Amino acid sequence: MQIAIIGAAYTGLKAAAFLKTQGHTITVTTTHESRVDELQKVADQVMVMKGSDTEKMQQLIEGQDIVLMTVAGGMVEKDGKPFLDPDLYRDAYVGTAESLRTALQSNNSVKQVIFTSSLNAYGDGGGADEITEATPSNPQGPFQSVYVETEDILNALQSDNLNVAIYRTGTIYGPTREFASEAKNIAGQSIPFDGKSDIMIVHRDDVVRALAFGIEHNLSGMYNVFNDSTESKEEFFAQVCEREGLEPINWLGLSPGPRNVSNKKLKDLGFTYADPKSERESEDLLT
Repeated sequence: MQIAIIGAAYTGLKAAAFLKTQGHTITVTTTHESRVDELQKVADQVMVMKGSDTEKMQQLIEGQDIVLMTVAGGMVEKDGKPFLDPDLYRDAYVGTAESLRTALQSNNSVKQVIFTSSLNAYGDGGGADEITEATPSNPQGPFQSVYVETEDILNALQSDNLNVAIYRTGTIYGPTREFASEAKNIAGQSIPFDGKSDIMIVHRDDVVRALAFGIEHNLSGMYNVFNDSTESKEEFFAQVCEREGLEPINWLGLSPGPRNVSNKKLKDLGFTYADPKSERESEDLLT
């Protein structure tokens, strides 16, 4: 099949490489000209474009069967430090979805869209005893709201001729994104997040495997994509800090997170996680 991947950073890059080995023809996008050489090694075609550029979006999806939206963006440098710009962040997600919606009006080849969203769209889950894909979104801030707005735009595209699948993923880890590195960045600090909320994590390669599974089964609808680790954030990172000899993290809980979230729906369709217990974080699971 012809597959377009919008956003080829950490997950998108690996998805391109893996799906190409499966015999698909891959086109990827990047906003950085400097990444073209790198991406040409894993894709058949590379387009330098912003997702919100409708004209280029129309060119991108021409003749494509599948569109994977694995975008990330909005990070800039401010006063020498990384800064998440809310306007750029919204453009990367909502702007891309709006552009894709417009481009699809004159396209008859695309049969499926899969968007890797975030479990943060649940916010605090509205206090539900168990959070499933049927639980209403309850974003607690502008960045969480961006996910919901993007999902709504894409879900509205679902039709008899186009399937739309939304993957609400947990925090993605894997090679170069090991837990020890994250813990070192926040050890000994007070951070605003809810340590009592579920850890909800997933290996990058399991996200890629879930994308391939979704393509194979032509999925539509909402799916929570995270592994079977059941600890809270506080419990999980306490273990990491103890193992690495780091100071404990103080979780302030100023931004309530979801608890008792279910990942059952995708597994009931036959999907299995290669790293269900977060024990293979440094491994490439697709080789």
